[in-house]
Amino acid sequence: MSARPIAMLRCADCGRIDSPGRAVCAGCLSPRLGPASVPGTGRLSTWTTVRRAPTAFRDEAPYDIAVVDLDAGLRVTGRLAKGTVPVAGAAVRAVPGDAPYPIFEMAASSAERGYA
Repeated sequence: MSARPIAMLRCADCGRIDSPGRAVCAGCLSPRLGPASVPGTGRLSTWTTVRRAPTAFRDEAPYDIAVVDLDAGLRVTGRLAKGTVPVAGAAVRAVPGDAPYPIFEMAASSAERGYA
């Protein structure tokens, strides 16, 4: 299974790619930001398990919040898919989902190396 692309922003002036939610480029302060996507593959940097979730997410607890260093050179926050056993440094990939944030699972290559 291939990784789901992750939506980002690209600056039309300097080409910098950054996470959505910005009004101006973090590199050159240009307001000319447009949609872009990067491959949803990377390495799990760290994670935390949320057991006492905010009211809006209470029915989903417990769940894991992940920090992933994407192969594209960006660091993003998302969730780990239910049933994923997290291993720091393991390869992960974004999977399809309806959530407004990326959902990651261990990549097959990590499982083959004994990480998951």
